[in-house]
Amino acid sequence: MRIVIVFIFFAAPYLAFSQNYVDLAKFSFSSTPENTLKDDTLNLNTPTQLIDFGIDLTAPIVLKNKNVFITGVVYEQTNLKTANTNNLIYTVNPKFGYKTIHSESFSSTLILLPKLSSDLRNINGKHFQIGGIVLFEKIKTKNFKYKFGAYYNQELFGPFAVPLFGFYYKSENQKFEANFTLPVYASLNYKLNNWLNSGLAFSSFVKSYYVGNIENQYLVKASNEIFALLQFHSKSTHLVLEPQVGYSIGRSYRAYNSSDKVDFGFSAFKFGDDRKQLNQDFNDGLIFKVRLLYRFMIENN
Repeated sequence: MRIVIVFIFFAAPYLAFSQNYVDLAKFSFSSTPENTLKDDTLNLNTPTQLIDFGIDLTAPIVLKNKNVFITGVVYEQTNLKTANTNNLIYTVNPKFGYKTIHSESFSSTLILLPKLSSDLRNINGKHFQIGGIVLFEKIKTKNFKYKFGAYYNQELFGPFAVPLFGFYYKSENQKFEANFTLPVYASLNYKLNNWLNSGLAFSSFVKSYYVGNIENQYLVKASNEIFALLQFHSKSTHLVLEPQVGYSIGRSYRAYNSSDKVDFGFSAFKFGDDRKQLNQDFNDGLIFKVRLLYRFMIENN
């Protein structure tokens, strides 16, 4: 058995209701300068710009017993753009979940995450994946909550599970906020005034896509990204505009033969990984990103 350390994936937007607000709608756009390959000794590389667009819609329905039925959908589109080509990959990810209030201080959330993840060409069963999240949340004080659980997905490279642990904290003066879901997501925000926050955000992900226009191949998109950001709040419209500037670490878009899989992925480890990579990795670099959020405040409603 061979163990390979890799960076892992988790979709932080699925962890709703940890803070005292819910972002019911999120729109994001990011772009990089042109990227080159890490090893291009044959000088075959065409500089590639990475352009991402995403929509995340969440519709929680609060029941009479205060439990919450969660529905929504995530749409993501990535364009690997060169001077002559546009290579598009997509994710269409419905979400169906249920949050159970066990007591005033303890709750659990279960979310089912089926998804279509591919270039949307010659669609068949290989383009679909199934996964889910279970998350438990414990309220210790009015300003501090911690959470733990697990994520699982049947990725194209094999079964993949991630244990999760995190917390949410807000200072007494309501100016500082920390939201962590380790080992995959973290954010720090500081309120400068009633309409402006500054902060830092980190995310780590691995996502797999079936490539229908190339026989028997799949693509694994992976990166770790850290951003500095500003948040402009409009209380009258409940909108948050969030420009970000960041940098990728360990960025790659790796192609494999569809029969080339691992035995099992667990957190930052992959067991039985003897896959042969069919292309080369990109160099790390800058990312420019902007998000627009529609934010519903729980405490005030």
